Amino acid sequence: MLNTFRDLRRHHTAPFAVTGILAILGGGLIAAVTAHAPTQPWTWAAAYIVLVAGAAQIAFGVGQSALTTLTLPPRLIALEWLALNLGNAGVVAGVLTDRPGIVTAGTALFAFTLLLFLIGVRHACHQRTAIAYRLVLGVLFVSSLTGLVLSLAPHH
Repeated sequence: MLNTFRDLRRHHTAPFAVTGILAILGGGLIAAVTAHAPTQPWTWAAAYIVLVAGAAQIAFGVGQSALTTLTLPPRLIALEWLALNLGNAGVVAGVLTDRPGIVTAGTALFAFTLLLFLIGVRHACHQRTAIAYRLVLGVLFVSSLTGLVLSLAPHH
């Protein structure tokens, strides 16, 4: 069980937790600012930022740290964090600017990150929890592909 911020740092969850919390706050701020005249893209962006860039990021980082029996290389953690956040930024920016190529690139980075998290828990210590974690990664992978298809579909 993670009890202190020092434990979070030791387990390499701090970058994911801090960025996730900031994303949740940022998504909430977007929702508050656009509440007087909400549009579909901005409402979607607020939800995506809160749920994927925020809550899911925290779950990915904390889950990986809690499940692995190995000390993960700092380069892996940095690559996961960078690819995840660049991917999320690409998806949001691409949707808001109606640029399918940016959405596609962001989704590819996001999917790559899910693979990295899957690799990160290959030596999991809690098999039942690891199965649930892997299922969540799989659901988010399928969801990201579904979102990509929907974003590439002609708009009416």
